[in-house]
Amino acid sequence: MYRNLLQAIADCSSRIADDYVGHEGEVAALIDQCQQAIEDELEGALGPWELRELDYARTALRSGWLRLALAATEKALVVSQLSPDEYAYGVNYSKPDA
Repeated sequence: MYRNLLQAIADCSSRIADDYVGHEGEVAALIDQCQQAIEDELEGALGPWELRELDYARTALRSGWLRLALAATEKALVVSQLSPDEYAYGVNYSKPDA
């Protein structure tokens, strides 16, 4: 499932490389599909890192930065597959300073 989603993100990124016009819905759908896949894998419990990346993806989408939205979505998928130790290190290291 994840491999298919990662490929869909790569394909969409290639399609929008030169022109974002008309692709907002496709990007929004990919964000939703990835969130659902993560929720299914983790039995509905999205972690803080995944939530942060998906929120960032939606913010980038609303701002018109479609490739940035896709990059954040891809990152959410990837971090959801990390080992617990890698995840704990990454989620703590990547926190913005308060």
